[in-house]
Amino acid sequence: MTKYIEFQVVVLAGGKGSRMTELTAGKTKCLLPIHNVPMIYYPLKSLEKAGFTEAIVIVIENTKKEITAALDKLNLTIKLEFVGIPESEDLGTADAVRYIHDKIHKDFIVISCDLIADINITEVLNLYRKNNASITAVMFPLPKIPSTFVVPGPKNKQKPETDLIGIDNKTNKLVFLASASDFEEDLHISHKLLQKHTNFTMYSKLLDAHFYVISKWVLDFLVHNKSFGTLKGELFPYIVKKQLSRPPKPSADDKNASVVKMDIKDDIYRFAVENKLDSLIRKMSAFNDHSSDLDNAYHDDIIRCYAFMIPSNCGLRANTIQMYSFANSMAADTPPYNIITQTISPLATIKSTQVVNCRVDEGALIDEKTSVKESHIGPAATIEPKTRISNSVIMGNVTIKQRCVIQNCILCNGCTVEEGCELKDCLIGAQHIVRQGSNHSREVLTEADRFMEI
Repeated sequence: MTKYIEFQVVVLAGGKGSRMTELTAGKTKCLLPIHNVPMIYYPLKSLEKAGFTEAIVIVIENTKKEITAALDKLNLTIKLEFVGIPESEDLGTADAVRYIHDKIHKDFIVISCDLIADINITEVLNLYRKNNASITAVMFPLPKIPSTFVVPGPKNKQKPETDLIGIDNKTNKLVFLASASDFEEDLHISHKLLQKHTNFTMYSKLLDAHFYVISKWVLDFLVHNKSFGTLKGELFPYIVKKQLSRPPKPSADDKNASVVKMDIKDDIYRFAVENKLDSLIRKMSAFNDHSSDLDNAYHDDIIRCYAFMIPSNCGLRANTIQMYSFANSMAADTPPYNIITQTISPLATIKSTQVVNCRVDEGALIDEKTSVKESHIGPAATIEPKTRISNSVIMGNVTIKQRCVIQNCILCNGCTVEEGCELKDCLIGAQHIVRQGSNHSREVLTEADRFMEI
């Protein structure tokens, strides 16, 4: 196994899960269980399998102890340094990376805690190395969700934001990156882009995996230019667009003029400076990445961005209720998982003989005369007799009383379902109490004031 020492790793785990607040009102997003292990386990395990031995994990300061304790139980060998950011500051992804810039001393990887993907990390790094890239971003097709799959909660779901991603068909160069919402009706492609890249595909159904390999100079630029709050939405579209520009030329000899006709304090080319040896090698090499004209390799671009494509159904981001539910519905031994975890904890108490294809965590109690199928039962959950549960996620400290029927539901931390309830395709919020004898279908049951913070 390769051990990587040329790259540092930053794992973003400080997000509040603003698109899934029904789940994160009672649980830190990165600890939401997927197949009964925290979702952050999956990117960390992928990094570990690829040969990384250390990672920096950015978390909200007041969740650091809880996250550390949860990961200590998972027997990961990768060494983790947790860095807490203040909850009150509501930092974006670029802000979070800027916040820890003094800990990053070389080219680095940024990965989101909600990425669950079967990525060949070595190939991603090789694409970055081969082209001496500024940024290499991993992309994958929208996961194929069966028409029969039902998301717990109401039918009306917010449509995901569409990104427009242009990728050169020959070189995988990332030539265009923007949100479709930035354009009213027409999309205008610059003549310069069409001249330099004569054969590229514009995708509208690709997902940005939030897995990036980033040059150290990009971080230096980010530190000095504080106008960028997010990586994907602000910084990277700016840098991708800058590939079409050139460094500013010095003005004519004028002792009274500035060295450059513009303020260079925040100019990107103050930071994107090519090593003289790299420049010489590129010019002397016979290598060329295009055949449309007689320009040198890369058209002499100093800024170079690339996209690494992974196959369909090999990745997802569990950043919405739909994708979180879908992740839990998938078989654990198929991509993007391929990670074997404990099926039934030896510290769980199982009195029923009708527990089929379930994952049951420590301290859970499944009483006799109870049927539980295709479900995930969290720590210290209690399921009383004569209850039937199927295709559901039961988080920690949940209590389900006698004679309940629960089908395709998510029950969040600490909620209680009283005797004789029937729930189908529902999401029950943290600490909520479903009153005795209730019957609900395709509903979200939770406390309204939990959603005041967005």
